[in-house]
Amino acid sequence: AKATWAEPPVAETPKEVFTQAIQDRIENGDKLNIIQLRKTANDVGYKFTSDTELQEHTEVAIINIAKGITQENISQQEKFDKIVSLYESQPTMSMRSADRIENQQYSTPIPMSFVAGEFVNEITPKTILEPSAGNGMMVFNTNHSNVIANEKDKVRLSNLQNKGFKLVTNHDALLPFNIGKVDAVVMKPPFGKAEQKLYGDAYKVSGLDPQMVINALDSMKDDGRASIVIGGHNEYESNGALKKDKAFLNYLYNYYNVSDI
Repeated sequence: AKATWAEPPVAETPKEVFTQAIQDRIENGDKLNIIQLRKTANDVGYKFTSDTELQEHTEVAIINIAKGITQENISQQEKFDKIVSLYESQPTMSMRSADRIENQQYSTPIPMSFVAGEFVNEITPKTILEPSAGNGMMVFNTNHSNVIANEKDKVRLSNLQNKGFKLVTNHDALLPFNIGKVDAVVMKPPFGKAEQKLYGDAYKVSGLDPQMVINALDSMKDDGRASIVIGGHNEYESNGALKKDKAFLNYLYNYYNVSDI
């Protein structure tokens, strides 16, 4: 039987109709490209402004399908395998608007998101912070009623609304969240430049993504758990150590119990 996302909300707006139509086509095994995404949008009367906008709503459709897979009565490995198959069949999504380039926004491969979510789910968190939530990809397999989802981008912020999240915010993720202490943090921050800042007594950390991670972890309980996707094309020293982000990694190892990297 075809997996569905619990009881999906009734599609009312052209955007929602488009998202549902794409979800149906992906579930039916259709191989879609940008030309077909545009045609589907036109067919349902969705007046989109850019290909990137279609990409964002297509990502929501993929998240909806993956959410349905996690609710099936199958093993964790079987869920992962089906999500990998979903990832391999999804439309090519490589369009990037000027805003996405400025904000260095890249979507996380959904199998990676599944693993990240399962790692924090092991402690059954009551509160989860996602400081750069995008369309909710990194927390699709968590309990949304426990998630504080923060996002800067207006299109993605709109897509987070009415998804059952505990709280949806539009906060500067480099500033304190002032939400109390949460049980878990799940995130894949955008990478980019940020002026060097001193953390602790000796750690001079530069870069947008490391600084966003440190800020988010400040909101986590001492016995909390974090799952973080960071870094890109890493280079290593001859001893296996990473060549970059040494101050950031040293900070993490000094203040947190890093279980794996």
